[in-house]
Amino acid sequence: MGRDLSTPVPTQLPLSKRSIAWEVNAEPATVFVGGGRALLMQVAHPSVGAGVEQHSSYARDPWGRLFRTLDIMMKLSFGTPEVSARQARVLHNMHRRVTGTTDTGERYHALDTGLQLWVWATLVDTAAAVYSKVRRPLSIAETERFYQESKLVAYGCGVPHGACPDTWNDFQAYVQQVIRDDLNVTRSALSVATAAMVPPLPGRLGPAAGVPTELFTVGMLPPSLREPFGFEWNAARQRRFDALITAMRVSSRLTPAPVRHAGATVTVNRKRALRVPWLQKRGGELTQQRLRAAGLS
Repeated sequence: MGRDLSTPVPTQLPLSKRSIAWEVNAEPATVFVGGGRALLMQVAHPSVGAGVEQHSSYARDPWGRLFRTLDIMMKLSFGTPEVSARQARVLHNMHRRVTGTTDTGERYHALDTGLQLWVWATLVDTAAAVYSKVRRPLSIAETERFYQESKLVAYGCGVPHGACPDTWNDFQAYVQQVIRDDLNVTRSALSVATAAMVPPLPGRLGPAAGVPTELFTVGMLPPSLREPFGFEWNAARQRRFDALITAMRVSSRLTPAPVRHAGATVTVNRKRALRVPWLQKRGGELTQQRLRAAGLS
């Protein structure tokens, strides 16, 4: 990528479009396809899963939720200083109202540092994993730089300074510890997963898009989470996953960066989050039908 890794890491948001964080997060696969993995890892934490099910519009307006999430996170990270600060305030005000009880009877609040840290961690871990699969593996120095830049996003999301693991290796140890000790796929998590695994598109578009989306998401998911979510994985599925990754990598290499990054650029430059009323309405109807069919509505 030709990045000068000798320059100091910024001390505050926003990040530059010359940053490694932009190169990683502006990739279409990171933004759109990797989101399923991050979401499932998030809701596998019982408190996060309960918060999403009880307070988010994932069922009634899944497309709107996606558009608003991308708008907040991309502008928080790469918008102007004024826009970035405004998005941080919006995020804080949204989370301040998110409180309740998990499926196992424990109280939660979205402003809890541990929960904020985990949600941010799933985004960072997923972005690095997807970029390495679809584009190329980052070097050790690039990975560390990406992580140090990403810490600024954590602080913008409300994680207190000093709460993030110090280095990338420390961060990876933290992620593995949470997966091993803290995750538990509850009914709330299953509900969100059922809603999110197939894009709520009309007609045959949904199933057609759902096959590669589900394969990619499950293939990228930590193996220990596949069975709790009810996902099957075998040698045949691994071969299909490998073929999908190869196709995505070839497509990425053939597409110029300005084209690949166009969606992220438009998101950062728009005044408001994208809205597609007919798609959002139909997406909500399809998602709620799916949840009713699964007995999860």
